[in-house]
Parts: sequence; structure tokens; C-alpha cells
Amino acid sequence: MPQVIEFPPLGAGADLRQTVASLVEVCKQTVEGEPLRALRTRLRGVGLWDRDRPVPILRLLGVGGDPVVARSPFMIKLGDAGTEDEQLDTLGDRLFELNPPLFKASLEQVAQRPLPKDELYRHISSFAYAGSVPSRPDFETWLQLALVVGALRQVGVAMLPGPRAERFTLAMREIDVEEYLAADPPLAELVLPGDDAAPEAAAAADTAAVVAATATGAGSPLPAALRHLGAATLAQPRGQGPAVPTSRFAGGFSGELRDETAQRIATWWAAAKVPSRAHTPAEFGLDPEAWVERADEVLYRIAVAAALAFRLDIDPDGVVRAYRALDGAGVLADLYHGTVPAELPAQVDARALMLASLAARRCAEAPELAASLDAQADAAGAFAALDAALGRGLFRIELLWILRMLGRLGVVRWDDLPDYTALPFRLVRDTLFRLGFVDSPYAPDAEALTAAALATRRAAGGATDPADEVVAAFAIAAGCAYDCPHRKTCDVACRERLE
Repeated sequence: MPQVIEFPPLGAGADLRQTVASLVEVCKQTVEGEPLRALRTRLRGVGLWDRDRPVPILRLLGVGGDPVVARSPFMIKLGDAGTEDEQLDTLGDRLFELNPPLFKASLEQVAQRPLPKDELYRHISSFAYAGSVPSRPDFETWLQLALVVGALRQVGVAMLPGPRAERFTLAMREIDVEEYLAADPPLAELVLPGDDAAPEAAAAADTAAVVAATATGAGSPLPAALRHLGAATLAQPRGQGPAVPTSRFAGGFSGELRDETAQRIATWWAAAKVPSRAHTPAEFGLDPEAWVERADEVLYRIAVAAALAFRLDIDPDGVVRAYRALDGAGVLADLYHGTVPAELPAQVDARALMLASLAARRCAEAPELAASLDAQADAAGAFAALDAALGRGLFRIELLWILRMLGRLGVVRWDDLPDYTALPFRLVRDTLFRLGFVDSPYAPDAEALTAAALATRRAAGGATDPADEVVAAFAIAAGCAYDCPHRKTCDVACRERLE
């Protein structure tokens, strides 16, 4: 197979794992022989379609430029992968298949000594490397993928062999790089079929398909917690005021302009009257008195609820049922006290049990966390304390959800708490980016995530809870999307209108 040196940017860190899960769903839902446009719509719905660079994602999936889709062996295998480990193994095998020399050179270098990314790329781009050299951005993307599949791991700024490196080391022994490169044919050009409809009509159809998928929850760009918005009857927020001239934001989005956008969104939301489906402490049997008596256990239970809400990918009612099944069987109490549950009733979900166990272990490592939160002067300090104790690859956006629940429980009352309770899901961040509230839709670290949370609240007109529902509902109702079909007629200040 020819060397592939262009890779689709799927995100980073915890976001990348969520994107991998979305890629798995796309492979599951793709039907043999369906139009390529349907696959494109599905990829766009989960943020994996780049209209300026469509070829990298198609090469990753193994799909050609034919008008109809022929499911590749990789798509079939990834769609059938049941566990996260199987999914990551399948993705890792595919990355190795796309470019064995790049894998071999990178892993051999970091096996000798830890290397920063810059030094590793200098080796890849030097005369010592015989293969085709990817661009620096594509190499960065490849590194992120290699990290998530476990081929590499990062300690500080250095790259080292990852937990699955041996899997690739064994495969590399079968590869003779010189022979591979000698037989390496050039990549075939991918020519995408043209749409049979006018571009604007085709884009509108794509947007309608994404919104329809949101309403049913299938292939939805929304997380489970926000899918009720897709099924709601939402008034059209476009055309409700004078159009903002593009000259006002061609050079950037001023604070005044962002305030105007936020006012438009807040006015529309006030009239929309959409019921929130955000979780409440009472759904999980929590009350303020329990915090006074056993704050650490309450914090643990909130952490379990957060893990279920974000990792199970089920509707809010299903999250509550899974939590209550664990609680009713005594599993939560047993895990908190470090004992093995006596029995596991059939209604206890295996994934929920695993997540509860992980939360119990992490909370046990920080036995004074609740007291530490009480001692914080503001929500910023509380978030930092939570991140230090429960982050480290386990929780990220969930930490904001935990602070939201503590605020709803009434046990914390910092002035800046509303800035740390909005949940900047990917769809929300994409919308914030398009509307000029953030400079990037990515949130690879805690600092970027909290900045996005603050921007979410600002875009929602200062709404304290749930600002994420406000922004997500606006995006759905307005048909906001990359390659937006409404950019020529929309009156809101948006980056899409500048293209």
C-alpha cells in the first residue's frame, strides 16, 4: 500500500477519544452502496468532515471517490469492535497499515531515548529517514493518533514508547523498509463526485439530514445530554434583527460585537421556552444534609454520576436508571468503602460498574478532596483542585459538571461559580468558534476548557445554568455548521460569512 502522509485532524486528549467513538458510530451506520454524500453528511455531523481537505478522512476510512460507498475492511472491523480496547487496536492497525516506515522510524527513535516532538520531526525530515515526509501539521496529527492508540505516550514534552508499542514492534519486524519503499506505488488520486444538485441546495439537504439525525439520536452531533434539543420545536433565530455587516468582523470579533450576538441569542432563548433536561442532585438521591455529614462520599457519588452521564452515551433517564441500579444493589457503598460487592444483580450495567470503580479508585487517592473544595476561595481554585485529583486522563469536562451539581446542591457559593458550570461540548465549542467567542474549537487542556466554559456563558447572554443548552439549541435552530448553507443570507456575525 502507498505511504499516506496526510491525516485528518481529529482533536487531542480526551476529545480525541470521544471523536474515535464518533468514528466508530459512523462506521456502524454506513450502509454498503449508499451515496458518498450520505457518508459525507454523517462525517460532517460529528465534526469529521473538512470541506477543504476531504481526502485524509476518506483515506483513513479506506473509501474511494466513487459516487457510492463500498465499506472497506477497516470500516467493517471498526464498526464491529465492541470494547474500547478493540476499537483502539483496530485504529492503531490501520494507522500502521497507512504508513509503516513512519511508525518504524518514530518508535525506534523513542525506544533509544525520550524525544521531544521537535527533535523527532527533525529526524523524520532528515536524510536518515528514507520515507515520504509528512508536513509538520500532519505529523502533529499523526502523533496525536499514535498517542491515543497507545503506540506512544507523552511525559512532559518527551515522547516515549506507549503501552501498546510492543504490538507495533512485532509488526515492524515483518517490514523491510527498503523493500517496502522500492515497491511503494504512488497514491491514486481521489476525485470526489460532484453533487447532482446545486451546491446551496445540497448543503441545505446535508444540514437537514444532520438535524434529523439529532432528533432521533442516530449519528447525532450532540452528546446524549443535549439530544432533547434536536427533538424540540425551535423557533428560527435568523432574520430576527438587522444583518451585521461583514466589515464589522472581517478583522476580528470585538467585545461589543460579541455582546450584541449574545443579546440576540438570549432574546431568542427567552422566547423559545425550551425545558431543560439538565440533571439535578435529587435524581441521584443527594441533598445538602448529606454533604454536611459525609461530604467525601457525596463527592464520590457525584463523580460516579458524572462518569455515567458522559461515558455511557445514553439519554439522561438512562443515566439515572444506571446510577440507581448501582445504588440499589449496594455497589456504590461497597466501592466507596473498598469492599467487593456481595452480588451483582442483572440490572447492573457492566460499563456503569467499571466507571463507578474507576471513580472510586480516583476519589480514594484524594481522601481530603471535599475539605479542600470547602477551603477554596473561588471556583477557579476548586476546579484546579478537582483537576489535580480527578483529572489525569479520567475526567475533564466532567469536572465542570461536578461543580454544576455542587452548586445546584447549594453546598458551594463562589461568586465565579457560574463561569465553571457551562459544559462546552464539541458542538458548543464549534458554535463559539464560528461566532467569534473563542479562537479555536479545540480544548486540549484544562485551561482551554475553562476558557470555553466562560465563553459559553457569555454567548448565552450571561445565563448561569444551563448555558450549554442555550448555545447548542441556537446552533440547531439556526442550522449553524461549517460550510454553512445559510452564510449568504444569515444576519449573525459568524466566521462562515467571511468565506
